Amino acid sequence: MCIPRIIAIVGLATFSATIALAQDDGAKVLRKAYAAPANTRSVMRFDVGKKHEAFILDQRQRGVLLFRYVRSREVFVLRRVPGPRGDMMLKNDQGAVMVRMSRVGGPVLFTERASHGIPAWQAGPATPLGPQTVPLSDLRPALANIARDLVNILDHDVTISARGADENSAWLYLDTALNARSAINRIARNPDRKGRILPALNAIRLVAAEKQDLKLNDSVLEIDLVLEEGFAGRPSSLRLAGFLSGKKVRADKN
Repeated sequence: MCIPRIIAIVGLATFSATIALAQDDGAKVLRKAYAAPANTRSVMRFDVGKKHEAFILDQRQRGVLLFRYVRSREVFVLRRVPGPRGDMMLKNDQGAVMVRMSRVGGPVLFTERASHGIPAWQAGPATPLGPQTVPLSDLRPALANIARDLVNILDHDVTISARGADENSAWLYLDTALNARSAINRIARNPDRKGRILPALNAIRLVAAEKQDLKLNDSVLEIDLVLEEGFAGRPSSLRLAGFLSGKKVRADKN
């Protein structure tokens, strides 16, 4: 039986060093965890032209379809929804279509910058998107790094706590914390965009639960995770941004 653990990280407003979001410890830890041999055609890379982003679809698990932009670290869980003329619409946890798989012709990618869709084509097998294990000892420094990033973004103290993390689930807590940081940074970077305003936020609590949920009370964001469901048991950065701002957000490589 795993003994629940609580890991609390506080970012101090006096921290002055700037940390590059694309090269932080948390992303490096997850990048290693995601690494696996590209040995199945159930995991395919799709190219969409020089000016847009290539992406990967991982269809190895029955009922779970994973999506990631090649130049991004975030993995999205998509669900299949039948569309017109026999097409299959792949939707994220915001209910927005990210890819349309056409019965005739190739797939079409939908992004925030190209809501009309971009034609895509298979470019060969890719690395599977499922993670292995992040050592629990790596979780504390990674969360500390994310907390410091949030201090730089929000300009005040921030606490991140992880309740229930163990050797098997540490990767999911880290992945969720990175998604939260991405969502907060997205809104803070464009506060007037589409009327989005970032609410007061002093703490983030990551909690193991039986049902995935988001709560915001007294400037504390609680993210309930279903550990057994892996990627599908946590919210994407888009859902988090939509929850915090009250607006739906489309995906792009950022």
